[in-house]
Amino acid sequence: MSILIINASPRKSGNSTFIAESLKEKYGDSCQVVNLAELNMKPCTSCRSCKINNSFCVIKDDISELYSKLLSADKIILISPNIMGFISSHAKILTDRFYCLKTSERKTKFEEGKKMFFILTQKSADRSHGNMAANWAKGFFEQYGLKTFTFVIPNCGYDNTDGVKIKLDEIKMNVSMFFN
Repeated sequence: MSILIINASPRKSGNSTFIAESLKEKYGDSCQVVNLAELNMKPCTSCRSCKINNSFCVIKDDISELYSKLLSADKIILISPNIMGFISSHAKILTDRFYCLKTSERKTKFEEGKKMFFILTQKSADRSHGNMAANWAKGFFEQYGLKTFTFVIPNCGYDNTDGVKIKLDEIKMNVSMFFN
């Protein structure tokens, strides 16, 4: 089983990074972590070349190399901080570029049965503050045929990982249960 962990946090020592590193430790060599903040990424220009040519995105940047990893991974974990009630700008650029992961006939390029585990970290203690982003993520990834589970983690203030450390066992348990 191969797992691709995508960390969409702009912070190198934040809660999303802590979770990504902890899950990498749990799954070891069977997983790879990609930190979006370290990639050269460009936004979708809505040129539609991918649909016209039934190909991947024509923009040449580090996301170009990420497509094969997304499609070949057995399981995908996307971790993003809640920024202004939604996902981070890094996650938004990536998800906008998913447009080419459907054919011109609107069929997904992902294999049937692939799973996406979406984790949203947030400073607010109220889990419902992340509902909009979690609901969006579930609907978005499921339109690509990815069975999706969303998990909002409250009390994750900026570079203080105390809140996420308390939830780490729960995170690992939920990931394991969903991936089985």
